[in-house]
Amino acid sequence: MVCLGGSVYLLVAGLAGSGKTTLVASYSKWLRENGHNVRVVNLDPGAETVPYKPDFDVRNLFTVVDIMKKYNLGPNGALLKASELLLEKSDEILANPAFKPYDAIVFIDTPGQLEVFMFRAEGRKFVRKLLRRAPTIAIFLVDAQLCSNVGDFVSSWALGLFLQIKLDIPVIPVINKIDLVGEEERKLIEAIVYEPETLKEVIVKKLRGLDAALAEDLVKLVADYQQSMRPVMVSALRGDGFEDLFSVVHEAFCSCGDLS
Repeated sequence: MVCLGGSVYLLVAGLAGSGKTTLVASYSKWLRENGHNVRVVNLDPGAETVPYKPDFDVRNLFTVVDIMKKYNLGPNGALLKASELLLEKSDEILANPAFKPYDAIVFIDTPGQLEVFMFRAEGRKFVRKLLRRAPTIAIFLVDAQLCSNVGDFVSSWALGLFLQIKLDIPVIPVINKIDLVGEEERKLIEAIVYEPETLKEVIVKKLRGLDAALAEDLVKLVADYQQSMRPVMVSALRGDGFEDLFSVVHEAFCSCGDLS
């Protein structure tokens, strides 16, 4: 049913507030309703609650609050320590049935602070361990509401490319919360996402000087080096765009097997 006849891992990442946990809940539910075998993993030890029932929950091993108390750390220090513990306990974590090579799409809800896990050596090493078990790709969420500020949007968009470079896995860029923007903003987002030249025109109009030059360079960098993953626009809250997202996920895994 899935790539190589076994599991595939789908890392869900994004900046704080991008809606990744909501996407994990609603998209995994949508896949189940459409006949797919799905498992869900929570690797965020800082989450107070999650809107889904995880097949594995790292909070059963440790939480950020536990770490703060045990090691006398503040919130930021505890998050850094949590990333170390994820790697230290990775063999125990990956031995859980949720990660076993069954026929399933395994969602992995990553820690809420992107830079703490994904851009640190511990995160990269954990992903290497995943890759040794099954094909792995990432979904990188960008908040559609950032489109009102071109500089913020371009910077967030470029982070998906940097994530791809750091982890060395395919990264699907996903614009979330499309239901929270107006029609004109949505048209602008569509133009920006699917027509890089339009984005350059917007940059020239909205930004000046060094900001404009840097934004243009980032756009060119993303266009030149991003793997052939077409961006997807979704609403995790309403389920808009999920069919399109599945098609892109399917395309990502087609290079190593069948996801039909």
